[in-house]
Parts: sequence; structure tokens; C-alpha cells
Amino acid sequence: MSDVMPTIDAEAFPLYVVSGTHLMVMVPVVRDAVAGLDEAYTEASLDLTTGIQSTGTSIDAQWKVTPDRRHVLLQLYGREPKPFELAVRFEMKTERVRQGFLTMAAFGDAGRVSLWIYPDKEDTARAAAAIQKKDVELFVCLGIGVEEEMQCRTLYRLARPPRPAA
Repeated sequence: MSDVMPTIDAEAFPLYVVSGTHLMVMVPVVRDAVAGLDEAYTEASLDLTTGIQSTGTSIDAQWKVTPDRRHVLLQLYGREPKPFELAVRFEMKTERVRQGFLTMAAFGDAGRVSLWIYPDKEDTARAAAAIQKKDVELFVCLGIGVEEEMQCRTLYRLARPPRPAA
């Protein structure tokens, strides 16, 4: 892969739903953001909507906080069906946004955080409504389950002051 990861600005703050000790984080990531992502969405939907056995979808993810604490990056590493790399950049415009990410970090310490991506804001909102109505089939069909147990400890960096410039 390249030295510079393609980066897009986030369409919206991640939606999340709490189910007991499980926090489900849902992020809109447009299908055509990077080559290979559209194929991942297609493969993920094949198994559930058509009954056709797909080749599978495998995407790894991690959070990264920039040294100046002004952005959080969700780094996605597609493995199957086609390799890709993509970072989704969230700007820390307000205290509420920063606190939302700190809530995810704290929840990750006490329970489980899973990450799901959806092709747009509307599908993300539909997925959040579906899981609240316990319509798991619709929730799963709309997007891709990326990580079952997302590591969120790096988000605690938002609670510390930025590093001084070198």
C-alpha cells in the first residue's frame, strides 16, 4: 500500500447504540471513497440478501488521535475482497464531539465496542433505528461489521493537552 493513506472528512459524528455492556458504533463511509470499498459493501450484502456465499469481507480498523488533538482518524485496512486503506477524519469542533469519543474510550474499558460502517448517513440512521427496534437482520444488511471488539484506549489522548510543537 502507499505511504500516504487516502483520507476523507467524516460525513457525521458516529452514531452509537448501547445494548447492555455492548456499544455499537456506526460510521457512514461512502462506497466510492477508495477503490475496493464498494466491493466490500457488495460482498457483505451478498451473504445476507441473496443467500449466495460470498468470498467474505475482512476489514481491520484502528483509531488514531493527531498530535495536535484536533482530529480523530478512523483508519480502515481492507483485506478481502480487495485490499484498500482509508482514513476517515473527524474534526474536534466542539466539546460535545470530543466528549463523545472519550465516552467510547470509557465504554471500551468497561464493555465491548463494535464498529460498523454504512454507505451514507441515511443508512447509518436506519441501522441505528433498526437495532433499537431489535431488527438485527436489517441492521446487518445495511452495512459491514468491521470489528467485534474495537480497541478505543487511544481515544483517551483527547483528554490530555496537545504536544508542544517541535
